[in-house]
Amino acid sequence: MKTITVAHQKGGVGKTTIALNLAYCFADSAKVAITDTDLQGSIYSLGKLVQGVDLVSPDDVLAGKISGYDVLIVDTPPYLSTRLSDLFALSDFVVIPTKAGLLDVLAIRSTIDLLQQSMLSRPALRAGIVLNMVMPRYSMTAEVTDALAEYAGGEYGISVLPTLIHQRISYVRSPQTAGVFNSTDERAKDEVQQLAISIINQLQ
Repeated sequence: MKTITVAHQKGGVGKTTIALNLAYCFADSAKVAITDTDLQGSIYSLGKLVQGVDLVSPDDVLAGKISGYDVLIVDTPPYLSTRLSDLFALSDFVVIPTKAGLLDVLAIRSTIDLLQQSMLSRPALRAGIVLNMVMPRYSMTAEVTDALAEYAGGEYGISVLPTLIHQRISYVRSPQTAGVFNSTDERAKDEVQQLAISIINQLQ
């Protein structure tokens, strides 16, 4: 089983949306579970709207009781929970979503610092940053990408993933529609698929 954790200590960067859509993407060809470690329980509150993916308890995940799945997706809370280090220790890949703004680049550092500690003890752990909720023709995207690549890549070996996740209404609706793959938005589908491929490539 491959465990993919979506983490960023800053709220509002789209962690839950990415976690859900990655789960739906992998579920097309694998048995997938998802867990929500946020006390607000955004994913659990969706209930029966989550289709084709099994919801599992975060306590069971931390206790190592989850088995029989090909992929486990872990959604995390919008703050530096004491559970993050434990979750990183169980993960194969950590996705760090961020918006393409200067304040978001600054905010990502605490998450990366915590992740680095886990990477030192687990050299096999991989991670990547994904620019999320990118506005069309936003002029700072390349500048932010370069800044992130220099900081995270230079000091920690964490890459900026090539896929950009754009601001789209289909993503906003995706929690209620069981993902963008139940929409007609082919560009959104392609973005999530390319993100999944980038993660798979790094895990191989």
